[in-house]
Amino acid sequence: MAIKFAQTMTKTYFPGLNALRFFAAMAVMITHVEFTKKVMLHGDRFWLKIDTWIQGNALSSILREGPPQPIHWISPFVTFGGYIGVIFFFVLSGFLITYLLLEEKRVSNTVEVKKFYMRRILRIWPLYYFLLILGFFVLHHIPLFEVISQEDEFFKHYWLNLVSYLFLLPNLSFAVVMEAVPNLGHLWSIGVEEQFYLLWPLLLKFSKKPMRTLWTFLIGVLAFKIVSLIVIRVLFPGPPPDPDLMIFSPVETFKRFVGSLKFEAMAIGGIGAGWVFYGRQQILRLLYHQSSQWLALAAIPAIVLLTPVKLYSALYLLFSIPFLVIILNVATNPACVYRLQGPVLNYLGKISYGIYMYHLICIAFVFHLLDYWLHFPLRLEGWHSALLYVFSIPLTLGVSALSYHFLEYPFIRKKRTFTTVISGDDARD
Repeated sequence: MAIKFAQTMTKTYFPGLNALRFFAAMAVMITHVEFTKKVMLHGDRFWLKIDTWIQGNALSSILREGPPQPIHWISPFVTFGGYIGVIFFFVLSGFLITYLLLEEKRVSNTVEVKKFYMRRILRIWPLYYFLLILGFFVLHHIPLFEVISQEDEFFKHYWLNLVSYLFLLPNLSFAVVMEAVPNLGHLWSIGVEEQFYLLWPLLLKFSKKPMRTLWTFLIGVLAFKIVSLIVIRVLFPGPPPDPDLMIFSPVETFKRFVGSLKFEAMAIGGIGAGWVFYGRQQILRLLYHQSSQWLALAAIPAIVLLTPVKLYSALYLLFSIPFLVIILNVATNPACVYRLQGPVLNYLGKISYGIYMYHLICIAFVFHLLDYWLHFPLRLEGWHSALLYVFSIPLTLGVSALSYHFLEYPFIRKKRTFTTVISGDDARD
């Protein structure tokens, strides 16, 4: 079966990926609208922390009588929506970056690591450090952006947070402090990606058998995590320490930091890229089958509702597999059942990095503004809650569009100087 992507010696374009980026960003935003209501102390009807769900799984907690707090059927989807979106970004990023590196190695017989790093810097750093400046030096001075329930921990650990974010280690900051930096907590995933890509181009540059390297990396990371957990349980048996003392526990900090490194999701995306690049038709034909496509979609709500609590730590792996099937079909299958092409979706996908980065700031701003005008009730539901969506989403889209054209795109243009394989919208020209 022919693979649906346009390619020349130096150009690679996968259709549909922009739409997937946009949907992933919106999943994160929906979760964070509800989460903002919770941290602003205005209700949690749809928000339910994963670690406080009733014994069993999400579905049993919904069906069980007398839960400790009202549980709406959509609660697990709202709870997992942001997590699902981030893991989708990881798999998608692993797929695309790995394919481009393999193509670069085919075209030039090597991977130019310095140029790879420069491309990452030009795409990620301008907006990342712009938000860092806003979050640490500007927004907490403006009442319209305050996140009151997070302010105390933010100032108590200000310098630890600042240094961690400066060195692209926001996930380390969160592992130590266990409280998100106001308006910037979601940047942990950017840190994880940048940490992953310190190593990834080097592995592919020096690998003589990239597919074997990809599988070895995936198995090695999983083995490291499993062995680490076993050793910790053997050396430190008993219940975890008091939450108020966990910040002083290097063992708990290590567990949380390692747990944040979802390198396996990106490696799974990379393996899918290898299947496409090397034309593994037997595997691709199986994944291209219509039943595989529908099963991948159905697997997402099934994982949300049916996963036992004991397996929550492995959710990112469970989600990564159907995500890869969806990505492969959208990007490379001419008979894909998902129709995700169009100028609007394509544009929204182009600004999806901004959507992901700005959405918490925009939600906080809209929340405070509406609260000032309407005097929100203690439990924010109904039309009050709907207004938060009605104003937050277009504001985020507008800010992201302005950011793309006036902040991000001038740096994106400079990437071409360091590009061997032209990709994305540039490859459509």
